Amino acid sequence: MSKVRTCPACADGAAAGDSFCEGCGRTLPSDIRDASVENPDSVPTAPQVSLSGATPGPEHDGRPGLVPEDGPPTAPQVSLSGARTSGPDTLATQPMRRDSVPSASGGPSPSTETARSGGRTATSAPTVPAWPPPATGSVPVKPTNPDLCSWCPGRVRTGFCESCGRLQPRGRDHVEVCAPGAVGVSDRGLRHRRNEDALGVRVLPADAPHAPGAVVAVVCDGVSSSPRSDEASRVTAEAGVTVLAERVRRGEDPRRATGAAMTEAARAVAAIADSPGSAPACTFVSAVVRPDTGAVTVGWVGDSRAYWLSGGPSASASALLTRDDSWSEAMVQMGMLSREEAMRSANAHALVAWMGADSGQIDAHVSTVTPTGPGAVVLCTDGLWNYYPEAVDLAAAVPGAGAAPREAARRYVDLALGAGGKDNITVVVIPVPGGGGPRAGQA
Repeated sequence: MSKVRTCPACADGAAAGDSFCEGCGRTLPSDIRDASVENPDSVPTAPQVSLSGATPGPEHDGRPGLVPEDGPPTAPQVSLSGARTSGPDTLATQPMRRDSVPSASGGPSPSTETARSGGRTATSAPTVPAWPPPATGSVPVKPTNPDLCSWCPGRVRTGFCESCGRLQPRGRDHVEVCAPGAVGVSDRGLRHRRNEDALGVRVLPADAPHAPGAVVAVVCDGVSSSPRSDEASRVTAEAGVTVLAERVRRGEDPRRATGAAMTEAARAVAAIADSPGSAPACTFVSAVVRPDTGAVTVGWVGDSRAYWLSGGPSASASALLTRDDSWSEAMVQMGMLSREEAMRSANAHALVAWMGADSGQIDAHVSTVTPTGPGAVVLCTDGLWNYYPEAVDLAAAVPGAGAAPREAARRYVDLALGAGGKDNITVVVIPVPGGGGPRAGQA
């Protein structure tokens, strides 16, 4: 645990190395910004192997692998406007963003997420299970009396329970988005003051002239060391999913549509910056899943991830579809450090690419694969994958995620909360029934 310091403006907790206060967004004094991190996050990322030409391991049981249709998934495909090219010789010296150590205190954010399906807009709301709460205590309830705690039978005063001391959920603290072809759940977690993640889901009508029934989803994770990171993720997710869905609806190739959506999302988040030195920032990962062709197109900047989770012995083996834009992954890929050495560094989880006015020029990544179903495409932030980094472990944690996406998404959030909930948690589960398109490698 890093030594906790306080913001001189609002007295909110601030961890060593933070640039901005998570509570009020003000720039922190130099003694906090420049302080070393005594004990950085030690949760390792998974060994990430390119899907292009990867040899299936014994856990694949002979199932077909996924081969991207247009080269390895880490090939830069879309150059977002702003300066500097990312490549093997420059990754180590690029500016880095690092998330702050989560605060033990809590606070609300008033925004909510929306999902569009078949032209209708539905505003999501916090989950409201029946009282009493489940034995795990991981899902809040909404008592009729606002003076009663959502987590225990205690009473609430100034937003916190006098018995268990927990913050009462409001706004984006817990969000569920349910559409016919996808389910998303986002939760504040147990240690962050607010939910800095955001998601967007759109589903095209089954009778659409182009890409009928296609599912489009975006997940963003606000960078806690930047100001207004919750606003950054919300603006980026909404801009990205709106542009992506519209272009796919018009019949544009999903790869081109993904590139255009990422460019517009980057412009949208850059536009809300007060200055390049005070720029909200976030990660980005998207997916376009087409039932008519069976193709899955993903795009990403940062370390939010996309996975394919196998749903049966005849389906393509579970696989990570993205590669993190992180300092540790860059060091490993360049052969400068072993994974264990990279993960011991204070910069292990620092980002080398993100969306924001201060990101410079970045090469976004776009990849298309055609899995053999059934299974599920899962988008998530590191609040989930930190606990289940390997695709096979993520699939084993919730078997049959594609068959029951709502239960699977909720279960993933519960598992992350049960493991510590040290970060915001967001997951989108997109079921893929299989049989609708060509087999892997035959697109």
